[in-house]
Formats: sequence, structure tokens, C-alpha cells
Amino acid sequence: MANISADTHASFKKALFERLNHYFEVNRLSKKGNWEMTLKVTFALAWWIGSYFLLYAADWTYPQFFGLYLLQGLGQIFMFLNIAHDANHNSISNNRFINKTLSYVLDACGISSYMWRVMHNKGHHSVMNVYGEDEGIFAHGIFRFSPDAPWRKSHRFQHIYVFFMYAITTLDFIFVKDFEYLFFKNNKHVENVKYPLSEWIIIIGSKIIYLTYMIALPVLILGFSVGQVVLAFLITHFIMGLVAAWIIQVAHLLDINEFPHARHDHDFVDHIFATTTDYATRSRIANFICGGLNHHVVHHIFPQVAHTHYPKLTKIVRETAAEFGVDYRENVYMYQAMAHHLKLLKQLGQPPIQQLEF
Repeated sequence: MANISADTHASFKKALFERLNHYFEVNRLSKKGNWEMTLKVTFALAWWIGSYFLLYAADWTYPQFFGLYLLQGLGQIFMFLNIAHDANHNSISNNRFINKTLSYVLDACGISSYMWRVMHNKGHHSVMNVYGEDEGIFAHGIFRFSPDAPWRKSHRFQHIYVFFMYAITTLDFIFVKDFEYLFFKNNKHVENVKYPLSEWIIIIGSKIIYLTYMIALPVLILGFSVGQVVLAFLITHFIMGLVAAWIIQVAHLLDINEFPHARHDHDFVDHIFATTTDYATRSRIANFICGGLNHHVVHHIFPQVAHTHYPKLTKIVRETAAEFGVDYRENVYMYQAMAHHLKLLKQLGQPPIQQLEF
């Protein structure tokens, strides 16, 4: 926000928070889940549970089984985005027990909700796009997501192989990331964390349960071969990974966003506007599917507010930013956000001397 005066800057932030809070006060609304959130939670759980039991409802051919299996996997992604994310931010309910209980839908799908809370809430929300601190841009050198990250020759092609690597996103969480953080603590946000014994049991146990109901039971009950079920598992997760990665990555990792060198380069609000761009906020389809991640600016401003409030709150953010001359960015369509993400990957894939400044 260097283009506006300090007084305007302060006035903007004061007006923004007053207007956002006023929305809830004047409409007598809780910042937690409303009827729409209740409906989405119910729909998501019904999709996940119903589609699984549908696998055993008839003597399906393998192509029919495969289609139902994929439907079940897409139900998992819908739960991740629309229940787990909110629950882990304590935004679904004022009752923390309800939030904690619903957060376990992530564990039920083989991904640790505990590790996600540690890494996402601590390792992302206060350090967006800061290399070495933001877990979201830590990529084992496979990708170069920040101009501060080391460059490798393979990065020349990252805008091409991104389509293949994003396909293993959910598999990475299930089989790699959780264990990395659990056993090796190879991230600054977990290096001094002492994991409770209960979390060790939940993390390992939930993965065993997940693989049991996703692979072992279909083989034992339905009579399909191990190879057939594993093939369905892998292809389903490839599709799940692509859906999840593209929804998540295209708010921060764009060529039009900033990449601060440290968390203190900006204050809290400046950091959000500098590193975040919304997308498809007027799309009913995106608003239904993405769990509010397309309204990413207001999500970072109010992470403990249920995402079903975001469309109204984003309108307030957009109008207030325009009034005070603040740079609020939005890609009207998701494909535009994806194009900006690919442009960033291509730019950062060039040797550093050839890159444009960010």
C-alpha cells in the first residue's frame, strides 16, 4: 500500500474492519456457520458416506465400480474444502467440540487434521509467500515458487510438469508430508513441537483405516483384484489432487502477487493484500465448490468466520478498497488465475539473471 499516505492507510484499515463487523451486527448474524453452512456440511457428509455404501449396493461391473469410486473421491475433496478447512479454523461453530469433531473428516480421509492445523495455521496464515516460512511454497526443490528459492535446471520445465505433479497432491499428504513432519520435523514450525501420544495414534491409525476401507474392503467384499482397486485408488487421487491443488494454489502463487522477504516487511493487512488475489468470487459454482478459498483475501482477514459469509464480506472489501485507492486484486474467472500461476512458474523457471523483479 505504498501508493497511499499513512493517514489514508490507517483510515482504510479502520473503515474496513468497522464495515465488516457492522455487517454481522446490523444483520444480527453469528460469524460462525449459518443455515447454508449446515446444509453444506450435511450434503458433504451424505455425499461421502452415501457414495461409499453405494459401492456395495449392487453387483457392479468394474467400469461402474470405477465411476462410483471416483464419485466417492470427489466427495472427499468436497469435504476437505467445505468442512475440514473451516473446522480446523474453528469457524463452523462457537462450540469447539463441534469444530474438533468435524475436523476429523480429514483424518477419516487419511490426512492428519492435527498436522494440518500446525502447518497451515502457524506455517501459512502469518507468513504468506515468505520463502523459508510459508509451508505452502515449500516444495523440496521440485518447484520454485518464490524468487528467493534456489534455482535448478529442472525448473525450466516446471510450468509443464506442474500438471503431472499436482496430480499427486493428496497422495503426498497421505504417504509423505504427515510422516515427514511426524518423524523428521523438517520444518521450522514443527521442529520444537512435542506431539502428544494420542496424535501419533490418530495419525498412523487413521491412515490404516483409510487404506482399509478404500482398498482392502473393496477387494475382500466386492471381489475385484488388488490391481483393479489400486488402479481406481490412484486415478481417483490423481483427479482429487488436481482439483485440490488448482483451487488452493491460484490465490497466492501468481506473478501479480508479492513475495516478501520476511513476515515483517508488511503489517498484517498490507501483507494480505500484497500476497493474495481473489478469483471467481461472483461464480455460484465456485462459491459452492471451493469452500471460500476463492474469497482468499477476506479469508485471511477473518479466518475464524464461516466461509458461507465470504461473498457478502468480499463485496465490502472490494468496495472499501476502491474507495480508499487500495490495490485489491481479483481474477474474474478461475482460468485467469490459473494462467497467472503458470506465468509465475515459467518466470521463476528461468535462471535468476533472466527473471523480472517481483
